Amino acid sequence: MSNAPGGASRTARRVVVTGIGVVNPLATGTEPFWEAVLAKKTAVGVISRFDAAGLPVRLAAEIAGFKATDHVPRRLVVKSDLFAHYAIAASGQALDDAGLGDGGLDPFRTGISFGNNSGGWELCERGFREYYEQHPTMINPWQATAWFPTAAQGFVSIRFGIRGFSKSFAADRASGACGLLHGMRSISRGRNDVVLAGGAEAPLTRLGVAAHITTGDLSTAAAPEDGYLPFDRERGGLVLGEGATVLVLEEREHALRRGARILGELAAAEQRTSVPDDPDGAARALTAALRAADRDPGDTDVVFAEGAGSAQGDATEARALTSVFGEGGVPVTVPKAGYGHQYGASAATELACAALSIRDGALPPTPGTRTVDERCAVDLVTETRPRAVRTAVVHSRSREGTNVAVVLTATDRHDHEHDRRVA
Repeated sequence: MSNAPGGASRTARRVVVTGIGVVNPLATGTEPFWEAVLAKKTAVGVISRFDAAGLPVRLAAEIAGFKATDHVPRRLVVKSDLFAHYAIAASGQALDDAGLGDGGLDPFRTGISFGNNSGGWELCERGFREYYEQHPTMINPWQATAWFPTAAQGFVSIRFGIRGFSKSFAADRASGACGLLHGMRSISRGRNDVVLAGGAEAPLTRLGVAAHITTGDLSTAAAPEDGYLPFDRERGGLVLGEGATVLVLEEREHALRRGARILGELAAAEQRTSVPDDPDGAARALTAALRAADRDPGDTDVVFAEGAGSAQGDATEARALTSVFGEGGVPVTVPKAGYGHQYGASAATELACAALSIRDGALPPTPGTRTVDERCAVDLVTETRPRAVRTAVVHSRSREGTNVAVVLTATDRHDHEHDRRVA
């Protein structure tokens, strides 16, 4: 297959990434976040946000020092939950990074495509306390509109005056990947020229963590260094994280006309649904995305894996990766092991890492994992690895069988410069 951008299989409008915004347990801001990722830092620690006594889970990746009013107008802070505050902050960063933060958006040709799995746990839990411990009249009057998973989309649209085609997606761990896929399609099919795509989560309350415990996905390790170990022999589940990552997706010609910096091309995104723990479903999503991107498996320089950290989940994903790329056929990394699984924000955070890997020629490491399980035949990146990256794949899986694969490719410099002159 051809490696040229815009191969014969891609006749729709092309989609590029022009901005990144990150609010993450490792750092707020793209560059400090990326520096921490490459330095193999971890934000996984003992829960301090609330009293976790009596819960079997002791670890989380918390954001420290975030002040909502530094990023969100006070009139919106009181009407919204923490996960929306994260989304607004990351969206503002992304727009500024793309050079669109000064009112350069067409509101009716700009959309939002977010993933969120959990809704507003902080405000919801506070409402329960107000109702049962004080009086029903003490509940925040904005409770009903602030807790539900689409609230981040709604408040971002209010904050930045966005009125184009927009959607929110709840699909467990694949929530954010679904947001990326549909955000890309809204541009390629002509509904939008610009999309804020990504997601946000803030599940770290006592009630929120208790609800996630029922999934069986969370690690019950006591020590942070034992918490999140993707593909490790001693893996025991994932560690919950929080935060938001938002990418500015833009129709390529639209970006070129305004002289935007292009961080990569979102060449393909495909979703396939199968029964849980079916490696063929994940393999079909990966194969379909590579085919749509006009890439062979051998063209792939790195896969950002789901890395659920469970015995069955990692084994299933490893079998899917092996069936598509061969045993150890492609470097695999799970940087989220250092900042927790962010569900709705996860895939966008990995896609941001992919774009930065392309920019800097470096594969980020998987913190935590010490000894790769011999039954998981993957080339796991456990230390920062220099490598030129032209094609990166982000793989996302839900425990119910939603499989999403996203392909990000480097922009050909000569092609880019030629098109800018033509534009």
